[in-house]
Amino acid sequence: MARIFTLLTVALIGFTGCKKARLDSLAFPSEKLDSYQFENAPGEIEIPESMKVDATHYTLMTFNSHDVSSDLNYKIYGVFIGDIGTIASDTLIVYFHGQSKHMDNYFTRASLLANCGGKYNYNVLMMDYRGYGMSEGSSSEQGLYEDADAVINYLINMGVDPTKTIYYGYSLGAIPAIDRLANRTDFQAAKLIIESPLASVQNLVETSTVIQTDAEFMTDLKFENAEKIKSVTQPLQWFHGIEDTYIAIENGELIFANSPAAVKEANRIPGSDHSEIPVKMGLENYIQKVTAFIQE
Repeated sequence: MARIFTLLTVALIGFTGCKKARLDSLAFPSEKLDSYQFENAPGEIEIPESMKVDATHYTLMTFNSHDVSSDLNYKIYGVFIGDIGTIASDTLIVYFHGQSKHMDNYFTRASLLANCGGKYNYNVLMMDYRGYGMSEGSSSEQGLYEDADAVINYLINMGVDPTKTIYYGYSLGAIPAIDRLANRTDFQAAKLIIESPLASVQNLVETSTVIQTDAEFMTDLKFENAEKIKSVTQPLQWFHGIEDTYIAIENGELIFANSPAAVKEANRIPGSDHSEIPVKMGLENYIQKVTAFIQE
């Protein structure tokens, strides 16, 4: 997976004459699919058979994502792990996945969360953003928020209890997770977990390129997690690899420092790069950490 800071540096040095839209598209290296393989697909991380989720315990779903700027509707896909019949009463983890590919790539990560507190103890819901997997449309920053809204609208319609809902944002997924907590007041999840988050595009440019410039010169993307987190008071759990060469840990440090949450927990993982945190922690230890945060 190409690194964001490398892409932005290349964009600045080699593509300064290109349209911003072309540069912005580099932030969403999605892949299209004709169908999902889920437990049969190679995931970003490997998990043992005992932690895998089988087809009898998940459901492929679709949501209607409305694009305000064009007034178009896009069908986006998601996967629900657990019993939809008890969605209104059970604890739910809404998992916002990372930057690359599609849900197949992150299904093992979602499966780990389905092992928190015991296998299938909590429901887990994950979606593919526009342009990812089988989802229609193409990705944009505003599209991330509108796709998240599509899922939130579904949860409201299903009577899901926000006090039993946890948002988990991994890498790119921290962007819609933080934004919706900061800006959507009709459904406020009880807790927030973020893993390997970006502080902002401007911060990335300032810390990761050899040429200092305003990010607006090269992209319309903002991704202002460090600023938006100031409006999020929910308990916060943060994971970041100390050796993250993709999104440096300083990004997460700034977000964590800016969080006004009365309860917040930092997990700085030694020896871990961007996508290695559950493995470097040890899968059981990682699951126990997440479970303890949800239950406290």
